[in-house]
Amino acid sequence: MTVSSGFSVLPPVNNNMRVSPSSPSSSTLSSPSISSSPLPITFVSSTTKLFMAGEERDRSTKKGLTTIVKERTETETKDDKKKEEMWRVVLHNDEVHTFNYVIRSLSKCIGTLDRKASFEICVETHGVGKATVTKTWKKQAEQFCLGLQRQGLTVSISPDEDFEGGHSGGNI
Repeated sequence: MTVSSGFSVLPPVNNNMRVSPSSPSSSTLSSPSISSSPLPITFVSSTTKLFMAGEERDRSTKKGLTTIVKERTETETKDDKKKEEMWRVVLHNDEVHTFNYVIRSLSKCIGTLDRKASFEICVETHGVGKATVTKTWKKQAEQFCLGLQRQGLTVSISPDEDFEGGHSGGNI
């Protein structure tokens, strides 16, 4: 008997060979053409456990039928999906652009900012060195950041958890 990957592989059966059962679990094969004394070849049946796709499977036989029983384990799906992390769009101070240009760029790229809010962000950026423009989810923050960078402003995004304090970026 040859064992390969947990499966039993039987040798090829010759049509000239006779099967003479001596017990229910073993068989003796003899060849009449070789000699008068039969050459016994005994096959022993065994129960084999099959493992497929990372789960254990058992093999059981009943009345000549083979049944494979798969134990099904279901994992609990967590309904508590992690809330999407908030990100901040941070405007950095530069000495190149005027207040009017920055106010127009902020109002143009971020539709929720009016001119008054944009002016306050400019004053904060000029005084501290950087200020938070808005706080939103990551994909939207990336879009705002790219839009403002296309206007020539120095802008970055950062996770909200990195900040201490309120909406302004003073405690960066």
